[in-house]
Amino acid sequence: MMKRLSKEWGNKAPRYEFHPLETKIIFDSPIQESTFIEIDDISEQLNERQKNAFSYVQKHGHIATKEYVEINSVSRRVAYEELRDMTNKGLLAMIGKGRGSRYVQK
Repeated sequence: MMKRLSKEWGNKAPRYEFHPLETKIIFDSPIQESTFIEIDDISEQLNERQKNAFSYVQKHGHIATKEYVEINSVSRRVAYEELRDMTNKGLLAMIGKGRGSRYVQK
């Protein structure tokens, strides 16, 4: 069943590693592993709205200015400035230009 599901979902077939005390079944996926940074580690650098946005990025993979506005109830200008601040601090990277831009965790 796992071989069939792996194939249906576009993943490689499971592989096995045998050791004297254990057997590992490894499922390789095309999805890259995410790195999560604890908010406490950067809390002094960010205001509460930026912390909300950073958590949103960790959960959803990216954030746009429009989403920042919605989750923090701020103007587009404030959202843009605070996202740019996070980019300047090396926490986020901007992908794209204009209204189609997205911010992802660096």
